[in-house]
Amino acid sequence: MSVDLRDRLRQALGPSHASAPSSAHPANAPTTSSKRSGGDVVDLVPGTVHEGDLGACFVGERAFPLDHVHGAEPLGGLLQLTDRAIACLARQSSSGVLDPSEVLFLDTETTGLSGGTGTYVFMVGLGFFESGRFVVRQYFMRDHAEEPAMLAALNGLFPRFRAVVSFNGKAFDLPLLQTRFVAGRRRSTLRAEPHLDLLFTARRLWRDRLPSCSLGAIEQAILRHGRQQDVPSWMIPQLYFRYVRDGDARPMASVFHHNLDDVLSLVSLACHLGRLLGDPLGQPAEPDELEAVARLYEELGYAEDAAACYERALRLATTAQHRRRIAIRLAQHCKRIGRSDRALELWRRLAASTPTHCAAHVELAKHYEHRVRDYGAAIAIVQEALTILELAKARRHPDAATEHSALGRRLARLLNKQRGSMLTTAPSGKVAKVGT
Repeated sequence: MSVDLRDRLRQALGPSHASAPSSAHPANAPTTSSKRSGGDVVDLVPGTVHEGDLGACFVGERAFPLDHVHGAEPLGGLLQLTDRAIACLARQSSSGVLDPSEVLFLDTETTGLSGGTGTYVFMVGLGFFESGRFVVRQYFMRDHAEEPAMLAALNGLFPRFRAVVSFNGKAFDLPLLQTRFVAGRRRSTLRAEPHLDLLFTARRLWRDRLPSCSLGAIEQAILRHGRQQDVPSWMIPQLYFRYVRDGDARPMASVFHHNLDDVLSLVSLACHLGRLLGDPLGQPAEPDELEAVARLYEELGYAEDAAACYERALRLATTAQHRRRIAIRLAQHCKRIGRSDRALELWRRLAASTPTHCAAHVELAKHYEHRVRDYGAAIAIVQEALTILELAKARRHPDAATEHSALGRRLARLLNKQRGSMLTTAPSGKVAKVGT
């Protein structure tokens, strides 16, 4: 452990800290209202105590102007996204008309990182656009007894929104939050149609470039946002346990700031992804990003735009391996959408430039066999591919034997077709009887 990190841990947890067991939760802790030795959160975080029929909870609140820049993106950039951008973020062919005021950004802090019924959501950070500002509210239960009040307060806000933006919220935040509502015998009013979980899109675009697609890694590499003296995510449950046990709210101020950063990064990331997905050819995109957008466009039915993205990615790719991969996908896409001439051009180029692979030869053989019915040309291409695979087998290349066997069967079928064609056509061009 580095000296810097050790000092931060001591400062946050105090000299008497002992690691809390992972199974601990605030249900076994006494109420802390009477022992705030280090000051309550109301003294350290901007916000108010929300009073309701089921008790009280703390609600932190911050508001930012639309031109506030987080990372490299102004928060108001989200208001400029096109309907297509929103649809792509939701991975739908159409998201319908979605008013930005109906979008809720959500991030939670919990007593465990693995989920499960024994894990509590002690803080829910919510961000939304309101009255020309971006507002972040952080609903926080100061002890376990405040959970019903916190859930009720959330239910009072949720109905205003139709769509949810999260980062891994489909797998973690929303299921865990729903579990807490069920445990409290309450029904959540949260609607998440559509649910824009940015993790899935981020992985598609950057999994080959980044060592990790965590939100922190994306902030640094893509959004150009560096957190200052941030508390690590793995440390947050321990800080909360310590707060509930000892009543010192000072370390919790760092947790509030961490959650605030998460919510603002959701907006920044949604802006960045939305601009790229809405207008990929108008952005300074990398070839791997264009390739990923093209594949998403294919899935959503934007066939012509997918082809254009593939073409741009092919021109920008800098390595032979990447160019080959994009060319194969572009050729397959052109074949599906009826651009057979462009597909044929790409297959011929691939067959000539990548002599250790035979996918292009197979496609060319299919073309001559089924479309042109030139069996002699198809046979010549298959024989060339078999020669390539013989060398690959000698070098013990994976799958070479399987491909060689499949091409051998194709060659036998082509030879039979060629013989049949010769038998049914007389030299003069007149049809002759088979077997004569």
